[in-house]
Amino acid sequence: MKKTLLAASIMSLCTPLSFSYAAEAVFSTNKANSETMVVTARRMAQPLKNVITPISIVTKNEIEAMQANTIADVLQRLPGVKVISSGGPGQITSVYLRGSASNQILILLNGVRINSATAGGADFSQVPLTAISKIELIRGSRAAQYGSDAIGGVLNIITSIEGQGNSAQVTTGIGSHGYHQLGASAQGINDDGAWIKVATDVNGADGFSAMTEPADQDSDSYSNQNSYIEIGTHLDNHWKISLQGLLHNGESDFDNGESDFDNGYTDFSTGQYVNNPNAKSKARQYSIAGKTEYTNQDYFSELTVAQNQDKLDTGDDNTPVSTIKSDRISVNWFNHYQINGNWGVGGGVEWYRDNVDNSSSSYTKDERDNKAIYGTSSLKIADWLFDGSIRTDDNDSYGRNNTWQAGVAYELTSNLTLSTNVGTAFRAPTFNDLYYPGGGNPNLKPEESTSYELGIRGDYQPINWYFNGYHNKLNNLIAWAPDPTDSTGTNWMPSNVDKATLQGIEIGTEFHTWALFHDISYDYLDSEDKKTGKQLIYRSKHSAKWNVGYTADIWQLDMTAIYYGQSYSDANNTQKVEAYTLVDLGTSYFVTDQLTLRVKVTNLFNKSYVSKANYNSAEREFYLNAAYQF
Repeated sequence: MKKTLLAASIMSLCTPLSFSYAAEAVFSTNKANSETMVVTARRMAQPLKNVITPISIVTKNEIEAMQANTIADVLQRLPGVKVISSGGPGQITSVYLRGSASNQILILLNGVRINSATAGGADFSQVPLTAISKIELIRGSRAAQYGSDAIGGVLNIITSIEGQGNSAQVTTGIGSHGYHQLGASAQGINDDGAWIKVATDVNGADGFSAMTEPADQDSDSYSNQNSYIEIGTHLDNHWKISLQGLLHNGESDFDNGESDFDNGYTDFSTGQYVNNPNAKSKARQYSIAGKTEYTNQDYFSELTVAQNQDKLDTGDDNTPVSTIKSDRISVNWFNHYQINGNWGVGGGVEWYRDNVDNSSSSYTKDERDNKAIYGTSSLKIADWLFDGSIRTDDNDSYGRNNTWQAGVAYELTSNLTLSTNVGTAFRAPTFNDLYYPGGGNPNLKPEESTSYELGIRGDYQPINWYFNGYHNKLNNLIAWAPDPTDSTGTNWMPSNVDKATLQGIEIGTEFHTWALFHDISYDYLDSEDKKTGKQLIYRSKHSAKWNVGYTADIWQLDMTAIYYGQSYSDANNTQKVEAYTLVDLGTSYFVTDQLTLRVKVTNLFNKSYVSKANYNSAEREFYLNAAYQF
């Protein structure tokens, strides 16, 4: 597999988004005492207090309060998450969840899988942030519910307007390095239960040179255009139908060239690139999904039919434009029956087909089907809560995978809960892994994991806290290395050679001191390559986060401080990435009930740091935003 083409095929993943704001002071990821409902843990709405697995929830108001410019800005404030960038806005952003790599995290849009069939990750920039209602992030495997890719966890981006009223909003913003953003959204629901939601967003930046060498480089810019529409109606008291559509167009410059995997990288999104300042990529994605739901007092059924397509054009002065396109058609039918007030059972069937096409050369196989059957059950007995899932996936490329998960929670007191989870998960090899022209390995097996977790949670007022310990054992990890049959050293191929252990603890608390709200978390991660005994690249043993919110009349303040401990950029642990702390500060001024002005400073103390070896990091940056609510 040519390393230049491999590098180009992943450059569009995880490019940035921009957010705007409405008005809520508290940034809270632990809402167990509230009536918050979540849908990701069991594929249907349930109270957060009944969810055994650790989950973080970020609402639209909270997203806007922090004045995030990218979805990575939101994720990096959450426990268990580390975010690193390959050189600023528009470049690859790698997200690690409890040490699991970006392609080991399942990304959903309203419950529909959007991970790439070729590169394995997902392009977050295709979702306009003006459309997002809520983000739910499960920490820990969930493959027994969702199948492949959910080794580290599941991120579900939700756009539903249910429970919300009619509204419209216009947002705009400018900032350092030529950043600009303009967005609009509107939603409405009538007395008969019909609704519509539309959102659009245009954003971009001039950026700065992604790589540190050579010193004389041009800026790497990007631009995104996103549109979203959703329509639906309640046919009667039981039936509901909806249709949603998403369209993304993006273009970015990047420093590209020969991929350097000599340091034993197993995650393409953390590879390094020798500079070619004229490389460009153009990405186009669309997603269409139709849903039919039936609900009565005891029974819930949902049928989802979806189609996704992502298309990527890449090229530079030395390489002709190459186009890689993948299509996915999926069908999922989920059912749940509540036997009584304490016992519920559910399950469903899922099928999806992936197709890929490469303009420069043909994949040895360009289509595969995946069929799955899964079942779930939850039971409450006195102070005990039990949760379990099983699933079997049959893929015509790599065979069958059976996964299971079991969770138990016990209320020691009305405020104190002890819980445990255990389960298995897997990540399917991508089309690039299996069938890339001249480099794929059709004999690859899926990556597999077995995870264990023990946690305790205290829900007191005015303080909440949690402590989680976890152990995740990974086998058959897919690693790319030079093809031994290629004397030129330019072709690489993958194999199942690596094993790793990810284990650690999460400690967090939320509380008020007078008018200040505090969300504090600490993570310890021991990530070990079992073959060498070394620490996995870019995984910090220690990290900590402190989010602060303050509201007084017409003013709002939001501050976050994030610490990442020392890590390594090479598998032999000889090249250190030094520890660093970043502080962001934002303030909002509510001019009227409709108009809000905001100012944000990132990297407040102008810290010089390295997020990723050989790549530049942003200095202090300023942003000015405005939002008008109709």
